[in-house]
Amino acid sequence: MSLIPWVVFAVVDRAAPSPQWAALSAAATAVIIAWPSIVARSPRTLDLAAIVLFVALAVAAFMVGPEGQEVIAHYGRTIVTGALALFVFATLPFRPFTEQYARLSVPRDLWDTPRFKHVNRVLSAGWGAAFAFMTVCHLIAAGSPDDRRLSTVFNWLLPIAAIILMIRVTERYRARARDSARAAASTDSGTPGAHREPT
Repeated sequence: MSLIPWVVFAVVDRAAPSPQWAALSAAATAVIIAWPSIVARSPRTLDLAAIVLFVALAVAAFMVGPEGQEVIAHYGRTIVTGALALFVFATLPFRPFTEQYARLSVPRDLWDTPRFKHVNRVLSAGWGAAFAFMTVCHLIAAGSPDDRRLSTVFNWLLPIAAIILMIRVTERYRARARDSARAAASTDSGTPGAHREPT
């Protein structure tokens, strides 16, 4: 859900190349997605980053002249996807962005465990690499704006493939981590003397 603003920006920008309106549409979408967590006083950092990014891009697009708007329109996808990759890598040493989403399905007593931290650092690094790959793809497509085939491959097919791949990797890695945790818990519970009756 938190990645939908980037999708909205790409779709609106393709339908009617106007970076200010594409950015405003993405910003509005980001606010709608973030609103429930904001009301609950537990906003997700990625949602807040999306709001700041697209509002700033919309303001910049409205303030610059036609030449500046052309540059933003030309490199808009590269800019917003690159900003997303930078955000993911910048937060990786402190709180990986996947951690807030993982907490929705993981018991609270596991949030501070080394295993939980490690899993989310690995997944966040993978997503950051995918976003960096998408940034390069968009930059390649921007180099040949009149080549529709190149645009289709590098603006759509490869980025979508990267997202699908990371979704599958995330699901499999989390399932493997859960199985490993259950196996470890089962081993611990089966340790001789672990459940001895009091004498």
